[in-house]
Amino acid sequence: MARRSYQLAAVTTVLTFALILLGEFTAVSGSGATCGLQWPDCSGRLLPFGLPVNDFIEQFHRSVAMVVGFFILGTGAVAYRNFDDRDIQVSGVLAVVLLPLQVILGGTTVTFSGLLPWGYQPITQAIHHLAALAIFGTLIYATLRMREKTGLGLGRVRTAALAGLAMLPLELAFSRNTLFAVYGTRVQLLNHTFELAVFAAALTGYVWARQRGATRAARACAAATLLVVVQVLSMVGVFEFSAALQLTYYALAAAVAALLVLSARTQWHVDLSVDGAASR
Repeated sequence: MARRSYQLAAVTTVLTFALILLGEFTAVSGSGATCGLQWPDCSGRLLPFGLPVNDFIEQFHRSVAMVVGFFILGTGAVAYRNFDDRDIQVSGVLAVVLLPLQVILGGTTVTFSGLLPWGYQPITQAIHHLAALAIFGTLIYATLRMREKTGLGLGRVRTAALAGLAMLPLELAFSRNTLFAVYGTRVQLLNHTFELAVFAAALTGYVWARQRGATRAARACAAATLLVVVQVLSMVGVFEFSAALQLTYYALAAAVAALLVLSARTQWHVDLSVDGAASR
């Protein structure tokens, strides 16, 4: 039962990752404020087939979001019913609690943008992004803890930290006005993909370090996770893009790198100490 629950949670986490990127594509392709402000149908259709391109993208996004929503509900249910660990139960339930909030925010930023004067505003979009990251983060946490309960054990904190470090240069390469003069759809999607990858790696490092009792590494990974969230939110339009904002983004990336290096080095020395003590 634990293994099947873990598999469900893992699939749900991957689907949520894909859904966030699909939502990003919907927004940057100009398909967000379409469908004539209708919901749940789009231009009189419930299914996306036969709709104009932008309407199709928006309605397809809604359809995928509905399917993923059911996966999140299922993951929350098995987390609560099949595990006795309080943190697993809370993380699963929290994802379910955040789900309707995310739906409302999505409707506010996309469907009701013409009905609510503050609907399609950067601050609303920022909260929408934050809720998506919160759901994604709780699912990552639940999945990793379920994995541990299946007998697969804990991964190495150093591996997670190094994975995050490997993604950081790619995140920066595709960030706005770094290597590409035009921050087009593909560049923006790749930038956001690597942001999410760094977020996932840092959070994974936190979970594994916490379970290993490596307090210093856990704190470093937790701080890195929060800074990645700030990075994401800084570029959703709340602040007007400028050279200062771009430098802030770079500074946040440098801080994330330093924290991941700290966690990797700390856990490496801990592992050496444990291995040395075991050999004596």
